[in-house]
Amino acid sequence: VIRIEDVQKDSDFFLHRGRVERGTVKVGDHVTAQIDRACRRRAMANHTATHLLQAALKKIVDDGVSQAGSLVAFDRLRFDFNCPRALTSGEVQQVEEQVNTWIGEGHAATVEIMALNEAKKRGATAMFGEKYGAEVRVIDFPGVSMELCGGTHVSNTAEIGLFKIISETGVASGIRRIEAVAGPAVLDYLNVRDAVVRDLSERFKVKPEEVPDRITSLQTELKASQKELEALKSELAVVKSDQLLDEAEAIGDLKVLVAEMAGVAPDALKTAAERLQQKLGEGAVVLGSVPEEGKVSLVAAFSPKVIEKKLQAGKFIGAIAKLCGGGGGGRPNLAQAGGRDASSFPKALEAAKQQLTDALS
Repeated sequence: VIRIEDVQKDSDFFLHRGRVERGTVKVGDHVTAQIDRACRRRAMANHTATHLLQAALKKIVDDGVSQAGSLVAFDRLRFDFNCPRALTSGEVQQVEEQVNTWIGEGHAATVEIMALNEAKKRGATAMFGEKYGAEVRVIDFPGVSMELCGGTHVSNTAEIGLFKIISETGVASGIRRIEAVAGPAVLDYLNVRDAVVRDLSERFKVKPEEVPDRITSLQTELKASQKELEALKSELAVVKSDQLLDEAEAIGDLKVLVAEMAGVAPDALKTAAERLQQKLGEGAVVLGSVPEEGKVSLVAAFSPKVIEKKLQAGKFIGAIAKLCGGGGGGRPNLAQAGGRDASSFPKALEAAKQQLTDALS
């Protein structure tokens, strides 16, 4: 038994590629081909759905829409088309509804072999850049879609059952992509999402239709909690900063404080630096922290007399941040910076203290 996984046409030959599942096979063996009816029906539904999809896009979005590529699988379909803009959510819904309307109307397929020129005269859609022979196969759903195609299709659009667009995205400049499911694959798609909704309903103890409101409520609560947490962190940073006042060193009539405040967030660190500089009076404060892995935060707060010594907080802290693989800056009296190399953080603080000592001595 060989399960065929792909078929490609090369000139006048059809090449079957597959995997031996049972027994052995050798060159010269005679084999009997048998169609997997279930898979075939899925492929037929998805393939015809791509034709209806292109027709709907031409009708609703732009008559100039043309195919730029496609994929017809057993479980899904993909259609790439030329379009200079993204479709609106309303257009996507209209396209989906139009395809389902044509499915419900039950349009019968007409399949004909005819001369290429005759097919073009009748208005059959051909894929740009595709090479066709003198004779072509035309798949026509009268009044809906007429395309040159050699693939397998349903005999009536009603056989598709349902069509559902999953996504509409851009894949290249001027090229949009629609991914969708049709036929039995729609049920598979809906079953997965139904399971998700059921799970969320049970977790939140609400009805399925109330899930979006419950999520919105939780998001609002989370944002409020985050604000409260940030406020508490700032207050904690202020309390911690008061304990650093005794570490300040006098250089002449100025005071210098360079210290680490472990785990303090950037905003709280800035608040603490401003408060310390105000309490110290004339002097310079440089604080640093590693609020999270791989992230360094630095703040400098300078008094007027320090600035008179030709030191500016923005330029100073920016240079220190470079030692940690980062940068930053700000005003002469208050500036903030950051870095990505936490391993260099201790050396950066040492450099800040040494440079301030040298400049203010």
